[in-house]
Amino acid sequence: MPVAPRVLLIGLDAAEPSLIRRWSEQRKLPNISSVADQGSSTLLRSPAREFPDEVWPAIYASANSGELGKYFYIQPKRNSENLELVDDTPHGTPFWLLASDAGKRCAIVDAPKISAEAGFNGVQLANWGSHATHCDLATHPTELLAELLAKHGRYPIDACDNHGSSDPDYRRLRERLLKAVQAQGGLFRDVLAREPWDLFFCVFSQTHCSGHQFWHFQDQRHPDYREEPELSQAIEDVYRAIDAQIGTLLAEVGPETHVMIVSGHGMTAQFHGRDLMPELLKLWGFDGPTDKAPDPSTEQRVEIKPGLVANLKRAIPIQFQYFVKRWLPKAIEDAIVCRVMGSKKLDSRARVNCVPNNDLNPALRVNLKGRDVHGNVAAGAEFGRLLDLLEERLMSLVNPATGETAVRMVTRSSVTHPGAHSDVLPDMTAMWKDDAWIGELHSPGFGTVVGNHHDLRTGGHDVDGFLAYQGPADGLDFESQMPDGKDIAPTVLDLIDVPIPEKMEGRSLLARAAVGAQR
Repeated sequence: MPVAPRVLLIGLDAAEPSLIRRWSEQRKLPNISSVADQGSSTLLRSPAREFPDEVWPAIYASANSGELGKYFYIQPKRNSENLELVDDTPHGTPFWLLASDAGKRCAIVDAPKISAEAGFNGVQLANWGSHATHCDLATHPTELLAELLAKHGRYPIDACDNHGSSDPDYRRLRERLLKAVQAQGGLFRDVLAREPWDLFFCVFSQTHCSGHQFWHFQDQRHPDYREEPELSQAIEDVYRAIDAQIGTLLAEVGPETHVMIVSGHGMTAQFHGRDLMPELLKLWGFDGPTDKAPDPSTEQRVEIKPGLVANLKRAIPIQFQYFVKRWLPKAIEDAIVCRVMGSKKLDSRARVNCVPNNDLNPALRVNLKGRDVHGNVAAGAEFGRLLDLLEERLMSLVNPATGETAVRMVTRSSVTHPGAHSDVLPDMTAMWKDDAWIGELHSPGFGTVVGNHHDLRTGGHDVDGFLAYQGPADGLDFESQMPDGKDIAPTVLDLIDVPIPEKMEGRSLLARAAVGAQR
């Protein structure tokens, strides 16, 4: 009797493909290397070019942020000038619910950026050890949570950023991350062995946290770089520990299982001009009704001085900030988070506002008539002309540290993220180059804006992820076009013989499916 197909999908949250490749070539990641060598591997295109926070939801639902209605955990509120915090309840339909509806048994453990939902065929644990996930720690069925906590305890790290900046602080974080790898791997094996399943999906989060926190110990371009052998090895140590845990998971499944290892996006140096953008918009005249023309004779040098909130955040130890945060009412906590991220509301007088997004991806929203409550830019030709001018200004920015342009790409959401809910998105995003620290930006004909940022996180999200496959299928199509994160869901469904909904934006990567229509 033929064995029913099943999929083991292992996520490596924000694991950097170049590091995976380097350490695989050095045989330091034998289990990931084995999957790639016996099967195949590829880079994976992701929405991290625009919205890194929505990489995983796009993978789950095979849809873009314009369809999902969410691009960041803080975003403009409809019919208001205020910003709001958005939790990680499902946006779109995750692929495991579709598999469940088709009668497949599913186990979903620590998938980032999504809450546990009742009513599907299987088990789910949400936000035990996932990175920066805005939902409750919960399980389906609900009684499973007490059992797992009694056996495995709480995740060893309460928050990725909750540590000091001394070398001993970083050493303690490294130790906790390695402990967390062991704990998460043990929990994954426990759930995997509990019952038969058709789809098992788990995600290691420590690649994400270690990349944010330890990047400057391995990147000599970073101003905080310093020689410290143990800490310079921290990211590698985490990847190698996860690889060992992957080996224990692979040992539990047979050759009839389709194995996929996926990282939705990567990691690079956290070089950005986040704090300089509002002043640049003023230099260009976008804070008011009239554009300003470039004039080299009137160029000015503007120094950004940290405000009260920034100074308080820097002065108060991060551990105390987290302690206080636990006791704040949610409404007050939400208001403080929005304020720390820039402001609690948009400037109703401006034609263009900076809106929250990941630090490497400045996001800009036009104050559009008919969409925004205080809209002052007409749709159509005026809107298009303003976007053209904004793109021109962004692409002309120069990083004086290199003498080269500071922005590597600009994208328009109407092109990259169309959908029924695109009205909540920024109109334009950019991405900073990662070739040098950005402490000032020069806008030709306008002047130079100066102001260093002081992020605890020294690594930020890069644009490409990673995918490796091994299993009984003839192969996956990695050649006809670069695979996209949105291809994961239809591929998983195809591998376990579940129909792929027409609304999914991705395509199945199964080689036999590649000859069909490309959706």
